[in-house]
Amino acid sequence: MALHGRRFESPSSINTYKQCPRKYYYRYIEQLPTSTSIHLIRGSVVHKVLEDFFDAELSENGDQFKLLHLRLLSLFQRYWEKHKSSLDALSLSVQELQVFFDESVLMLQNWFNRFRKRMEVRMEQGESFSDTFQQLTPRREEEFRSEEFMVRGFVDAIHEVDGRVKLMDYKTSKNGYISDEYKLQLAIYALLFEEKHGHKPHFVGIDFLKSVEQLLEVDDDLVKHAKFEVEQIHASTESDHIDDYPQRPGPLCKWRTGQCDYYDVCFNGMTLDEHREKFGRK
Repeated sequence: MALHGRRFESPSSINTYKQCPRKYYYRYIEQLPTSTSIHLIRGSVVHKVLEDFFDAELSENGDQFKLLHLRLLSLFQRYWEKHKSSLDALSLSVQELQVFFDESVLMLQNWFNRFRKRMEVRMEQGESFSDTFQQLTPRREEEFRSEEFMVRGFVDAIHEVDGRVKLMDYKTSKNGYISDEYKLQLAIYALLFEEKHGHKPHFVGIDFLKSVEQLLEVDDDLVKHAKFEVEQIHASTESDHIDDYPQRPGPLCKWRTGQCDYYDVCFNGMTLDEHREKFGRK
């Protein structure tokens, strides 16, 4: 039965609630604006590069891997420059921006090297370059929505190779392991995929672009985990009253180099209108 009168939730909104109900209230009920950061911009750029990379027009001439590598770097340069105004607004030094630029290039090259190795394995078995590239090209940025569970999500890459389905999410963060938050995100993807296609994917995972892929095998328990957490978030967010969303102070309120976007509202008496004005939305 569909859940009527509820908000569509996402892995991000559910994990926000679990981190701090008051933060959830400000972001998803009051819809207070948030600041941007170099990490958000960089993540957006890298995701766009990996989304568009597979639209390459393959050539039968020259070093095809070299051409693909050049395409990857060219796409990154283009999208980085496209975000110039947003990057300039961060007021980072030229050196700081260069560090993030170089780091992003390295993680894309790391991803490319792993992709190339997968291609080479298949080509050694007799597949042509173009057939191999086509076989390893995933569906990208596919949205899933469940009316029954009122939850939605975008899957970065859906791989269907040799009869096996793998759902992957790209991460530019330093973490190299599947945390509880990531596990819930992947469980929800598995739930959404199964509802749409009538069968589970074989694997879900995180591609940590700085290091390696980490996978989870999809089973009934993983999907049940997603259903439970989705049901819990709907039960916990029926109210639109702030008092039903308590603060949960912790290290993510304020840290050495920054603070939560809502820190001043929670602890320094900033009004909601003042917050909207500060972040440029009235």
